[in-house]
Formats: sequence, structure tokens, C-alpha cells
Amino acid sequence: MTISTNDSGTNGSAMNRSEDVIETVEGAGGALADALTCLRMLIMPVVAFLIWKGWQPVEAGGIDLNLTILASILFAVAAITDVFDDFLGGNERSIHRRFGYLDDVADTVLVVGTLAALLFVIMRADMMHWTFMIPAVVLIAREIIVGLFKGFELSRFVVADTLLSNLKSGLSMLATCLLLASPWLQTWIDKARASETNVTEVFASTSPWVWVIGEITLWVAAIISIVTAVAIFRMDFSNSDTNSGET
Repeated sequence: MTISTNDSGTNGSAMNRSEDVIETVEGAGGALADALTCLRMLIMPVVAFLIWKGWQPVEAGGIDLNLTILASILFAVAAITDVFDDFLGGNERSIHRRFGYLDDVADTVLVVGTLAALLFVIMRADMMHWTFMIPAVVLIAREIIVGLFKGFELSRFVVADTLLSNLKSGLSMLATCLLLASPWLQTWIDKARASETNVTEVFASTSPWVWVIGEITLWVAAIISIVTAVAIFRMDFSNSDTNSGET
């Protein structure tokens, strides 16, 4: 009987130590996830500055490929942190994340800030076209309006992410990254296409395909953003237990 009691006490202590270790690891993962979320927000002003500095009008020197490469890399790193913060610390409602509520805010700041910077430099260069302006403005307006609504209403309820909401976020980041990288990425593609027989033809004018693909992706993200926004505004918040939608 004495041996059994000691074994039971030993097993209980071991289980408690294991639970403490797990709690410590999960807590560290949550702290790291919060750090990545904050990093994503801090990167955006740097990306916006690089866009403003690197995308100059032709009379001021044109596009600086080195700065656009740096801006693209920073944006891609920031976008990747959105995957890792969920992997390390769970979603924004995880009990291990102190600043989990900033997760969606960081995504919005990154995409909206970058698109706004692109709109500014393209308008400054007098090269604005509706095929970019409309989806960009739709996404920016949607994120601002839904963000204000979230602060007023959604913060009182748990609203789960949906497949469409995650798809919208992923496509908007992909589209923004493609648009941001289009100057140097298309230059690299043109260099790979060029040969002794067609070099003049290839470099006679810059191919627009990377930018066009980015615009198409942005249009899809904008359409999905409208669908998910409508779904949010049509939600019945009188019964919080049944609410399930996109944040």
C-alpha cells in the first residue's frame, strides 16, 4: 500500500511538471506570435517609404529596382509572419496570446498601407488606370469600413474565420506582392526571355504580365472582400452563440 501511494504521488508530480513544461512552451509560442504580429505592423511604414522613394516619376529618375526589390522582400517577410504567428501561438483568440487581437489589424495595416502607397506613386507619375484603382480602392474602403464596424460591434462577439475570409486575405497579400515586385520581376523575366535574335524586340517595351496577373488577383480579392463584408453586415448579433463569420 505504501509503495502504491508513493508511485501515485510520483506520477502526479511528473504529470504536473509535464503540464508546466507544456504551459511554458505554449506561453513562449504565444509571445513569439505576438512579436511577429507587431513586426508585421512595424514593417509596413518601411515598405511604404521604400515605395515612395523607389517609384519616382520618369523625370525624377524613374523606378529604382534595388529599392523595389527591398520593399518586395520586406513585404513578403511580413506576409509570411502571418502564417507563422498562427502556427506558433494559435489564432488571435488563443489564451496564450496577449496581443492576439492585433493579428487582423496587422494584416489590414500591411495590405492597406502598401496599396495606398502604390496608389500615391502611380497617381504622382500620372499613370493611374481604373484596372488598378478600382480594386485597390474597394479593398482599402472595405478594410476601413469593416474595421470600424468590428470596433463597434464585432469586438463583443467571437466571430470565426471562414474559408472565404482566409482566401481574401491570402489573395490580397499575393496580389499586392506581385504588384510591388512587378518592376524588377518583369525585368528579370525579360532578361531570361532575351536572346541574340530577339533582344531588341524584348526590351523595346517592358512586358506588363506580372502587373496584369497582380491586377487580376487583386480584382478577385476585391470581389471576395465585398462578399464577406456583406455577410458580416447581414449577421444577426442578437444571438452571439450562433454567430459565425469572417473577421
